[in-house]
Order: sequence, then C-alpha cells, then structure tokens
Amino acid sequence: MSKNIEMIKSFIKVMAGNEKEISLILPDMYAKDVYSIDYDYLKDNGYDNLIFDIDNTILPVNDMVVPLELIDFFGDLKNNGFNICIVSNNGQERVLPVAEKLDVSCLFMAGKPKKSAFDKALMVMNSKTGDTVMIGDQMLSDIKGANQYFLYSILVDPVSDYYDFKTGTSRVLQNIMIKKLSKLNKFRQCDYYKNGKEK
Repeated sequence: MSKNIEMIKSFIKVMAGNEKEISLILPDMYAKDVYSIDYDYLKDNGYDNLIFDIDNTILPVNDMVVPLELIDFFGDLKNNGFNICIVSNNGQERVLPVAEKLDVSCLFMAGKPKKSAFDKALMVMNSKTGDTVMIGDQMLSDIKGANQYFLYSILVDPVSDYYDFKTGTSRVLQNIMIKKLSKLNKFRQCDYYKNGKEK
C-alpha cells in the first residue's frame, strides 16, 4: 500500500470517529516548534535518539537556506548526547544538503508512515523503538508512523504556511481532522502539552 493511500484511509477512519485510529494520530508531546520541546524530559527518560522531519518542521517547504540558529541548535543537541537523523519523504536533492549542513545522518524518499521508513531510521541510528523520538509537523505521516511502531511522538506547528503539491494535501486533511478532534475534545491547535498527552 502506498503512503498516500495509507494516509487517506487513516483520515477517513479518524473522521468516522474510530478511537483506535484517533489514538494513532495524536502525539505524545505537542510543542510550538522544535526549539520549545522539553529535551531534558526526553533525556531523563532515556530518549537519546531524535528523528526530525524537514519540511515545515525545521525549515519551510523547499527552503535550502539553513540558518545559523538551526545549525547551532543541532550542535547543542549533539553535544548533549543526542543522536540525530533526518527522515523525509522528499528526494535526495532536498534532504542531503540540509543533513550535510547540520552534520547529521539522513534518509530520503523514506515513505512515512510505512514501517520500512522507521526500520531504516533505527538501523541508521543503531537505536531501538524504546529510546527513539519522532519529531514532525504531520499527524498522518510523522505522528502515526511513530505511534504505530512504538516511537515517542512529538508534533510541532508548521514553521510556514506555505506548502507545495507533495505536502499540501496532507496538511489540508490534517486541518480538517483537527476541527473534528477539537469537537471531540481530543486535540486543540496551540494547546501545547508534554509528557504522555498530559494537558
């Protein structure tokens, strides 16, 4: 099953009120951006491996300019003992230059939320599901994939309102889902929380 078909099927289940599917797209932690995440909490609880999405998680969609602030931030995380890998559904020409500037490992054309994407990431990082975190802005790919394969999941707000053809569809679906989840009192945008969905 392709990643797009998998995401659409998940969306339909969420909109139908399927509790199991809803639990899969809700993050363990929700932060404004990658800089606002409680990394001390992660470290204290044995999460030493961080997987980051790129587009609208750490950089605007298709933006190849990696700011010094982000380079320094990733450097600090590595100095604090975190192992980092960028995992993106985008192509090599997008992912590799960013990973090189940040001096981290990477996977491109990963196919999130498919299990193979996370299996490859864990292999690259030499990590396990119990000590690895997925950080991204997409519920249907980043968060569902992480939850489905027992990684700790962190959702962040998108860094930009711009989306291209590849990322725009999942964002539209996510915005519709968030309205549904808000009515069900399951999730509200900008209602940030940490540590196992404790609001």
